[in-house]
Amino acid sequence: MQRRKITIDEGNTITKLALFEGDDLVLKENNVSVERVLELASNCDRLIVSSVKKDSEYGALSEKKDVLVLNSTTPIPVSNCYKTPNTLGNDRIALVVGATVHYSGHNVLVIDAGTCITYDFINAEQEYLGGSISPGIRMRYSALHQYTSQLPMLKTEEKAALIGGDTEESIHSGVINGVLAEIDGVIQRYIEQYPDVKVVVTGGNVKLFDKGLKNTIFASPNLLMEGLNKILDYNESYF
Repeated sequence: MQRRKITIDEGNTITKLALFEGDDLVLKENNVSVERVLELASNCDRLIVSSVKKDSEYGALSEKKDVLVLNSTTPIPVSNCYKTPNTLGNDRIALVVGATVHYSGHNVLVIDAGTCITYDFINAEQEYLGGSISPGIRMRYSALHQYTSQLPMLKTEEKAALIGGDTEESIHSGVINGVLAEIDGVIQRYIEQYPDVKVVVTGGNVKLFDKGLKNTIFASPNLLMEGLNKILDYNESYF
C-alpha cells in the first residue's frame, strides 16, 4: 500500500494543502485550518510543512503528528549553493526540488508568479545556484496606488492593451505588460547563457503568462507540492 502524505505550503497570502498517495496527488485544498489538517492527518503516515512566515501556526503540528518542518538545515536531494542558505525561502527550496521531479538532468529555470515573482535556477548537475526576486502583480498594483495621491487601486486584469486609453487602462498596461516583458527578458538572458534551459512557470498567477510570453514555457501549478513530497520521501530516516 502506498504511503499517504500531506504537504502544506503556508505562503504570504494563501495556505495550500496537498494529499499524496505515493507520488500521486489525490487532493488539493486552499486556506486550510489546523483542525482540517489534523482531520486529514489521522489517516496519513506523515506530513511536511513549508512556511515563509516567521510565526507559523502549522509548525505546532509537530507536537501532534509525525511532521517534518522544512528549514535551511533539512536534507534535500540537491546541492544548495546559495551563499546564505538560512535566508533562502522554503518555497524556493521546494520549487527547485520539484523541478527535479520532471526535469532531472536538465538546466531548469523555475519562475514562481505569486506575491513576489521569484526566479530560481538549478543546473543539470542538480546544483541550486540561486536566482532573483521582484515584486508580484498585486504588489505592483498596490505600489502604484499607495505611493501616489490619485492613482486608483485596481483588480488584476488577465490581458492589457499596449496603449492605455485612460488612467485605468494605462495602469493595467504598465503592470501586466511590464511583468510579461520582465519575465520574457529574464528568460532570454538565461537562454543566452544556457541554450538548453527548461523554463517552468508556477504560482497563483501562472494562467496570466500561459499565452502572454514569447518564450516557450511549461506551466506546472503543483510544482511546489511535488517538491515537498520529494523532500518528505528523501527524509525517510527522520521518522
